[in-house]
Amino acid sequence: MAKIEGTQSIPSDWKYFYDGTLTPATPNNIVRSRYPWRIPQVQEGGLRESEGQKKQRARWKTIRDKFKVLPQAERQRWYAAAPPWGSLLFYYNYFMMSGLMGNAVVGDKGGGVIKSIQHKTFVLPVGTPANVTVACDSIDPTKSVVFFYGAGYMELGPPEAPFAAAVYPYLVTLLSTYAVVKASMENWVDAGCSVSVIEYI
Repeated sequence: MAKIEGTQSIPSDWKYFYDGTLTPATPNNIVRSRYPWRIPQVQEGGLRESEGQKKQRARWKTIRDKFKVLPQAERQRWYAAAPPWGSLLFYYNYFMMSGLMGNAVVGDKGGGVIKSIQHKTFVLPVGTPANVTVACDSIDPTKSVVFFYGAGYMELGPPEAPFAAAVYPYLVTLLSTYAVVKASMENWVDAGCSVSVIEYI
């Protein structure tokens, strides 16, 4: 209970906690609760709410509403898979697992986070590393990630006991209609590789 009569004297050990939960008494001896985790200007409808926040909140509300209309058996599966610490964040778990990991929902911008997935093939050429251009459909490179599959090889070691090291491609740059890739080191064989370009919302 906050002291509201006379002079407030807050022990230094408790000052941090006091400032985080209560305001000093006003001249009329009124003490108000303080909510340091609230930042009204960036809350929904606030003056500093960004476009990114609006989009993220819209996606969240869509997932929340979808969770509400799931059949009972389907919702029960999410209840049963609740984390052991008992956070009860079923909507959040459903959003993360369905939106990010289990369900791409391609084309449904409110239901998932993945906008498009493209798989493109290319040849990693023999010789010293050189740039290879891989064309793709138009994307926003600032909202995309790439995954590579396949590799060439390079022989190492003495002739009497040679061994091979994998030569993997890596991303040099990603632009709106193409990616530039390159071998990680000298390649000894034309290697068929592929790249997946995943664009998210």
